[in-house]
Amino acid sequence: MATPNATPYSPDDSKDTGMWANGDPRDISTNLRADRWVFFILLAITCLRSLSILASPLELGVDEAQYWLWSQTFDFGYFTKPPLTSWIIGLSHAAFGHHQWAVRLPAPWLHLLTALVLWRGAVWLASPAAGRRAALLWITLPAVGLGSFLMSTDTPLLLFWSAGLLAIIGVMGNRIGIERGMLLAGAAFGIAFLAKYAAIYAFPGLVLLIVITRVWHAETRLPLKALIWFGGGFLLLASPNLIWNLSHDFATVRHLGDNANLARQSYDIGNSIRFIGAQFLTAGPLVFALMLGVFSLRTAAATHVLLFAFSAPPLLIITLQAFLSEANANWALTAMPALVLWLAIWPSQVSGLSQGPESTPPHTRCLTRRRLVGMAAGVNALLAAVLVVICWAGSMGPITPESDPLRRLRGWHDLAVDTRAVLTTHDARTVIADRRASAALLHWHFHDSDITVLVHDDDGYPSNHFEANHPWTPTPGRRTVALHAHETPPAIGTVLWNAETALSDTKIAQNRSRRLYLF
Repeated sequence: MATPNATPYSPDDSKDTGMWANGDPRDISTNLRADRWVFFILLAITCLRSLSILASPLELGVDEAQYWLWSQTFDFGYFTKPPLTSWIIGLSHAAFGHHQWAVRLPAPWLHLLTALVLWRGAVWLASPAAGRRAALLWITLPAVGLGSFLMSTDTPLLLFWSAGLLAIIGVMGNRIGIERGMLLAGAAFGIAFLAKYAAIYAFPGLVLLIVITRVWHAETRLPLKALIWFGGGFLLLASPNLIWNLSHDFATVRHLGDNANLARQSYDIGNSIRFIGAQFLTAGPLVFALMLGVFSLRTAAATHVLLFAFSAPPLLIITLQAFLSEANANWALTAMPALVLWLAIWPSQVSGLSQGPESTPPHTRCLTRRRLVGMAAGVNALLAAVLVVICWAGSMGPITPESDPLRRLRGWHDLAVDTRAVLTTHDARTVIADRRASAALLHWHFHDSDITVLVHDDDGYPSNHFEANHPWTPTPGRRTVALHAHETPPAIGTVLWNAETALSDTKIAQNRSRRLYLF
């Protein structure tokens, strides 16, 4: 199997030896010096993000609190998500204690590892300079900046997705044997599946890669047995969660169907346009505009085909999902590792372009592309710095929109204080939360007490973890306090509520408060 990428053009090192340059790989000292600088930058950014997590006044989000709650009971699956994120949070919580920052601290370091994996991938695909570009592009993506402050399922997903992609790059470049490489790739994507089910997009990506290379690049095509080895590695690592789902009536799969909301189809092209537009915020405006070049396959080398195959399916599938119903911007994040790799090697991929008498010299084209990528990454670096300031301050300051998205990360401690006071007044130890968000955050704040937090399932069909695992059931003589958004008591079975009512009123944004009545 031949190396898949065309020989990249490398300009004279004496003219450009910076961290963005395609330095001569033979110049070991130059590359080592540039590598050290880039690694220092990556480490500095990660440490700065970690410090901002420690200093931030922002409280946990509902998903983070729920993942923490899951982490207190080890399992191979949970009601709405696979287990890996909760396992990571559980380890951090056990190591550092019950602190909000302990839940979030793994996030920036996982993204640092992802940057290092992509660095190696770009080196294998093109050159040391391409590796440095890939790492810097990744660490400055707006989605990565945001994902470094909030612990989400996307963070470990992207790390192991990138590791699986690296293994396939190794196979395509004859660095790893097919059997071993595809088994490793499948295993990495299997671990990614334990973080988020979006890892399943690896299968259409691999099939697309096999089909295109068999048609266009016979010398670098993957044999069909590669898919078998890949599937074996995937099933080996993903099987614990698959077995868990089988034994729990596929609870998580049902949730995915509800989340996709395909039963209420809208056929709205505007949703697709908005989803694509959101990718310019996810990847950065200039970066994503350049990334779209991955769809130009007219003279693509096998390297280009590989990266196209692992970026196009998530984007196209979720764009279709948006048209049919709805889609969140982060649902196609698995496209980003391949897109970052493509953009990192793009400046050096000029050897296959037209070489007519009036064409631009390769050195000039390579330099122009490097400058474009550098400017795009520079814009993202500024956005990354803004995100650090926002996290550290806990406020968006003068750029705060009227809706203020940070409001969801404020006021939960005050609600817990108010709730505890009412419980003490009425000598009660049970709370019926009004919804999933308050249930998750009250569980976090009452972790060291004997207070029980429950949720009333009013339709008998559990729609979240709390209705399924912490439902309210009538217990004679049990004193209970209920949270409700309205002044009238909630209609829960035959419960007779005390006439006394308390109000928890906490300002969470400039023009918004969280008002909950306690009965």
